[in-house]
Amino acid sequence: MKIAVLNWRCFRHPQAGGSEVYLHEQAKRWAAQGHSVDWLAARVRGAPAEEVHDGISFRRVGGKYTIYMKAQAALRRLRPRPEVVIDVENGIPFFSPLYVSCPVVLLVHHVHTEVWRRELTPPLALLGRFLESRVMPKVYRGRPIVTVSPSSAEMIRGLFGAQTAVEVIYNAFSGDLTPGDKAQRPEIVYLGRLKRYKSVDVLLDAVRLLHAPEVLFRLIGHGDDEPRLRGICREYGISDRVRFEGRVSEEDKRRFLQRAWIAVNPSMMEGWSITNLEANACGTPVLGSDVPGIRDSIRPGVNGDVFPYGAADVLADKIRGLLDDPDRRAAWSESSLAWAAEFSWDRSADKWLSLLQKVCRKEP
Repeated sequence: MKIAVLNWRCFRHPQAGGSEVYLHEQAKRWAAQGHSVDWLAARVRGAPAEEVHDGISFRRVGGKYTIYMKAQAALRRLRPRPEVVIDVENGIPFFSPLYVSCPVVLLVHHVHTEVWRRELTPPLALLGRFLESRVMPKVYRGRPIVTVSPSSAEMIRGLFGAQTAVEVIYNAFSGDLTPGDKAQRPEIVYLGRLKRYKSVDVLLDAVRLLHAPEVLFRLIGHGDDEPRLRGICREYGISDRVRFEGRVSEEDKRRFLQRAWIAVNPSMMEGWSITNLEANACGTPVLGSDVPGIRDSIRPGVNGDVFPYGAADVLADKIRGLLDDPDRRAAWSESSLAWAAEFSWDRSADKWLSLLQKVCRKEP
């Protein structure tokens, strides 16, 4: 099968996140099985225009916004021509049904809704919301849609209609993530990009309320919200307790997750949150916002717990309760491992392939 992927980022992009990890893990498995995979993405400084990595042919054209305009010509130049296109919606899709004749599968990790307001200026936010909520449903109606959680599927049906069929194919995690020794001193970790909608400031507010100088908080990741977050740390007088680790190697990520007593995910919205599974795979329970995506990847009392979005006081109480209860931490650590073991990139890749083959055969 000849598969083309349209995603404005690839694994080399400095802002690559869970969306790119998710599809890359699937695509390299398809390539290993003998399928042809071409991935069209925006150019990345220092990266070649074309390269093959993990069996995937990456072709980079255009920039953050112009990639959407240049994708059409890039697709036409592909040889052999694709039999199916996976159109990835990161806020807005590529609207590929308007210019390709082969089947198209739309991949939506989450509906962005309030993310537009948090991350963009008002004119661009209004445009983004219009394209996602009004134009996208018209262009892709009747096309196969894939997402990564039941919450996201429900939100997609809110845009497309209650009877819309949405396939849920879950995330997983890398096999080298395993439990290890916990830190002697309490450590709490946030893993993810530092973007405003990730709401890391809620965690910092909880740090302020916690009054726990013995606890070290690690923020693993980078992003354009870092200067604001550092300013909040100075304002709250907690800079000595919060360590900005930046973008780290896979080895350091594994070590930090293994050492952590608790992971925190305060984001306002996620598709699923691979980082929750990664923490669980290292035996670390997660406290996360009770929002779409995160509420799907956390089972309260099993692999962590949820708190009302933005409620720093509730988060602080839950952190303190878990720090003071080693038996509960140990039980949640064990059940976190069992929960994480339920997810596999191999199973997800096979489910994707089955769908793509069905689409290519034009089966209902």
